Amino acid sequence: MIKIDHMTQSAEGAELSRAPDPDLGRAPAQPSEETVTIVTVAGWIFGLFLLGGIVIFVLHLTDFQLFMATIRAANPIWLAAAVVCQISTYFCASLIWWCILRHSGAPLKILALLRLALVELFANQALPTGGLSGSIMVVRGLSRRGVAASTATTALLVTALSYYSAYLIVGMLAFVLLWYMGDFSSAWVSMSVIFVVIIIVLAVAVVMITRSHGRFIPGFAHAWKPVARLANVFANVKTDILHDISLMFEVLALQSAIFLLDAATLWCAAMAVGMNLGLAQIFVSSVLSSIVATLSPVPMGLGTFEATCTGMLHFFGGSVEQSLAATLIFRALTLWLPMLPGVWLIRRETKAHLANQ
Repeated sequence: MIKIDHMTQSAEGAELSRAPDPDLGRAPAQPSEETVTIVTVAGWIFGLFLLGGIVIFVLHLTDFQLFMATIRAANPIWLAAAVVCQISTYFCASLIWWCILRHSGAPLKILALLRLALVELFANQALPTGGLSGSIMVVRGLSRRGVAASTATTALLVTALSYYSAYLIVGMLAFVLLWYMGDFSSAWVSMSVIFVVIIIVLAVAVVMITRSHGRFIPGFAHAWKPVARLANVFANVKTDILHDISLMFEVLALQSAIFLLDAATLWCAAMAVGMNLGLAQIFVSSVLSSIVATLSPVPMGLGTFEATCTGMLHFFGGSVEQSLAATLIFRALTLWLPMLPGVWLIRRETKAHLANQ
């Protein structure tokens, strides 16, 4: 009897040992949208404090009255030229989508795409997601305007890959120019390696996700809504468009033009405050500041861009007052002035998307 009871207990123990653990196979807890929103807002607040601290610190090192005099004496002709350069970036962004849609047989008017281009460029600055946040918003806008989901998603693929390729090209060119100028320190070497690795990883991830039609994303990650939306976006992508060399060259040239126009905007801002630097020095300052802001987790690169750009311009020969003034004018034209229409258009596109849902 004792032996039978012992066998029964052993069998029960074996069954318990074979019983599946309820925690096994359970997807890891994913951050809710409220958590993501809180983290984003906290990042913005931290960035604003960082920006304010940097401006106060720089002004502490210089004459505030001289800085204000530099701002007030800014040449309006050069400021107007800076505005034209910045507006041109939105036309280039809209032309990228226009070229892709024309190739896909679903052309839209440039003016219709210009509004989406403003949404794209502003969202890419406001949300640090490697350039995908704004593009996904454009895909939603295209779908709402009657473009087939597969066509819109394919346009997103081409836009993302051309963006990473152009960013890698101008970034490496900036690092080479900095090395040629004799200031390629170990810190910049590390920065260049990190930048190249991140850009390549992002590009490879986009290619893998698109080739697998979203199945490359791990199953547990789909519990997080942004990842699930990304998988849905890439579900209908067509990769055959990547074999069109002429189209890829066109969009790569337009993406590169956006970076060059940003540098031209900074050059015009520098000329407006009386800073006479070479185009190569301005290009290096603009691109490297953008790289530092991209690698920073702070939304819009608040503080990190201003500190890097001011430091680079001062290193290349500008006074502290001129360097800070040119940087703040540049950021006003590229970030703060487009913010109001950018936020309004994003809210409008989001409401229209939800209404269609």
